[in-house]
Amino acid sequence: MELLFDRRALESDYVSSHLHLWIDLIFGHRQQGPAAVESLNTFHPYFYAQRRTRGQETLLDPVIKSTMLGYISNFGQVPKQLFSKPHPSRCVPKKEASSLAHPPPFFFRPETLKTSAQPLKELQRGPVGQIVCLEKEVLVLERNRLLVSPLLGCFFSWGFPDNSCAFGHYATEKTFAVCESLCDWGKTLCAACPNPTTLVTAGTSTVVCVWDLGLTKDKLTHMKLRQPLYGHTDAVMCLAVSEGHGVIVSGSQDRTCILWDLAELDYVAQLAGHAASVSALAINDLTGEIASCAGAVLYLWTMTGHLLSHVDTSCGPLGDILCVGFTQRHEWDARNAIVTGSADGVVRQRGLPPRPNTALIIFVLVFQVPI
Repeated sequence: MELLFDRRALESDYVSSHLHLWIDLIFGHRQQGPAAVESLNTFHPYFYAQRRTRGQETLLDPVIKSTMLGYISNFGQVPKQLFSKPHPSRCVPKKEASSLAHPPPFFFRPETLKTSAQPLKELQRGPVGQIVCLEKEVLVLERNRLLVSPLLGCFFSWGFPDNSCAFGHYATEKTFAVCESLCDWGKTLCAACPNPTTLVTAGTSTVVCVWDLGLTKDKLTHMKLRQPLYGHTDAVMCLAVSEGHGVIVSGSQDRTCILWDLAELDYVAQLAGHAASVSALAINDLTGEIASCAGAVLYLWTMTGHLLSHVDTSCGPLGDILCVGFTQRHEWDARNAIVTGSADGVVRQRGLPPRPNTALIIFVLVFQVPI
């Protein structure tokens, strides 16, 4: 947590507006001479490389040479002077101007959120299963569908009676490939896709399957099983994958989550102690923290499997959490939040206070939609 505060401080406007003063001391005109004396920025002559080179004959004395090396080894040396004039200060934009050009994210001021007059998209075939926010648009897919590649505009779908799977185009919703690779692994309940060439599936067989994909805009060249991952004792209900951190997380009805190494496809750790079947997972791509949901309880874990905190979010009989996600503005920003959606139709925003060993606190109710 201290590192987060340090990074936040280093990114602040105050540091940016005073950075030139530090440059003057280390590399600039206040490193040596009268300006250095005025700034109390003076050191032993042995610490200055320029002064050592002026008296090369003194280096022939082994005692002096040994003394110099001892000083440098223990305390370092002053770097080479790069600037002889005061370094110009950085122009930090005013708060008013920067706020207009870069408005704060919604989770800084959730009270300003308003529901749209019209739905973003109405799905005819079933409830929403995935929402993908791109730079210029928001893609919405039905349950049992997963966007494989935003560039190709392809989706992966499952949940058919014969346990087969299919690939299709998001824009036209037309299927261009049907595959029976999943038939031998029971009913598929969840899937995740870290990149267009890797697919992770799991379901009633309790096995997490990692597949190699060969996919073009309108053709599936191959779908080959790379590795089955064994560890759960009941159906796997949800998956989350982070390519940046190289980890797969699977959540099961056996009330555990398992962390897998995405590169080596090996077991890493188990997240045990859930109060019910694990229903939703999310990985913070900035910090690597993992959020898992079981019933109405939200858990926060480290990538090593250490439980940071948990909170019971239930506010009624329909409080089970169905989905969860992280806001990811800056890694060092303590104002990042966890957003959950529950069976009662309520979306809630939560944050972890910047103190160790404290519980998750509900900051604000964002909005409610009809069930």
